[in-house]
Amino acid sequence: MELTQADGLKTNPASGQKSARKTGLEARLVATLLVTRIVDDKRNLDALCDASHGLKAYLQLDPRDRALARAIAVTALRHRTNIEVVLAKLLDRAPPKRARFLIHSLHVAAAQVLYLDLPDSAAVDLGVSAIGDDERTSRFRSMANAVLRRMVREKETLTETQIRSPFPKWFESKLRSDFGRDKSTQIAEMVLKEPLVDITVKSDPGSWAEKLGGIALPGGTVRLLTRESIQALEGYDDGEWWVQDAAAALPARLIGEGTGQKTLELCAAPGGKTAQLANAGHQVTALDISAPRLKRLGENLKRLKLAAELVEADMLEWQPDNLFDAVLLDAPCSSTGTVRRHPDVLWTKSAEDVTALANLQFELLDRARSFVKPGGVLVFSNCSLFKEEGEALLVRALKTFDDLELVPVTQDDVPDLPGSINGQGALRTLPFHLPRDPVEQGGLDGFFACRFRKK
Repeated sequence: MELTQADGLKTNPASGQKSARKTGLEARLVATLLVTRIVDDKRNLDALCDASHGLKAYLQLDPRDRALARAIAVTALRHRTNIEVVLAKLLDRAPPKRARFLIHSLHVAAAQVLYLDLPDSAAVDLGVSAIGDDERTSRFRSMANAVLRRMVREKETLTETQIRSPFPKWFESKLRSDFGRDKSTQIAEMVLKEPLVDITVKSDPGSWAEKLGGIALPGGTVRLLTRESIQALEGYDDGEWWVQDAAAALPARLIGEGTGQKTLELCAAPGGKTAQLANAGHQVTALDISAPRLKRLGENLKRLKLAAELVEADMLEWQPDNLFDAVLLDAPCSSTGTVRRHPDVLWTKSAEDVTALANLQFELLDRARSFVKPGGVLVFSNCSLFKEEGEALLVRALKTFDDLELVPVTQDDVPDLPGSINGQGALRTLPFHLPRDPVEQGGLDGFFACRFRKK
């Protein structure tokens, strides 16, 4: 495969582009393209890596190089603020602000040198080659070589302590306003660590933890200690479990057992909560506005041998024939609670996005309450860290909606998760919750959830 100008590269004619590329260079070039699209164009990493509609250059890689390119890009994004400080120390002068591809290339190379278990010589050689191969950056080849070699020599000093928070300034400011300095620091420490994969099992989490060499967590979640391919693990093909962060599994549990209960899940794709509800005996209607996402939800349910009625519709316009015993709205949000797993969120969202999404969530919650029977339950949740999308929205809802009363979340709903219930009686998980030793085995996504009863 050769990357072309259509992929975002501008070949340097003097670089010998037509000759065979060095092994591993394509993956590094694609990693730089991913970082460029995310930071400069505010594109979503999952969308860029989508198997059907992703970045062409990424899809042309073989599976092993795809995994490497994504891992490098994620690492560069996770440690972006630290890498900026390191490069500022090592560069005689800052690169031109318009030299975006150069800056991203240096970040990708630095991520490999400082944070990934890859040979230093390969990281330097391939980093320099990537910069030399592009006509926009080829004149900086010697500078890149000198900087990266010095980075290798001084790596221990540069990485012996974390230099700063992983968050952009707007994010850090908002986080400290919501949670204070100490909690913000604890959140940052967990975001700088690559999380393990959690799965929700249909039954017997202890047994599955033993089979898969994982840890049984509260509520039917198993945390995997392996980083093997998910599809290759026992039980995947048989539909015995699905991937879902332990915190993401909590909102559906607030509805309770559902034998015979007619339950509506709104904004349902990709379907982890749909599977939970169906597995707990609910008669589930799963609604989503996106046909491709709903199709994927159906495929997931088929593998899991679980059933739900799937409805493709805009919930603001849809009208059901009958009201429901329970409704779960996991609303579109800033996704800032998932930054441990998706550090691209840090560089694609803004404070203005948070406000706009909070207003949308309020509108969706207003609509969701119309689908609930009198006496029925409505659970609202999202994966945002910010109180504007959680605690403040709850206050606004209770002041506005006379037909909803809060049903406080109790410790019985979330056993073994102390500190996860806030003063409002709502669920609030943070990345440093569920601590374990070693620390890399702990942590949760940031989630907010509250429960209402329809009067």
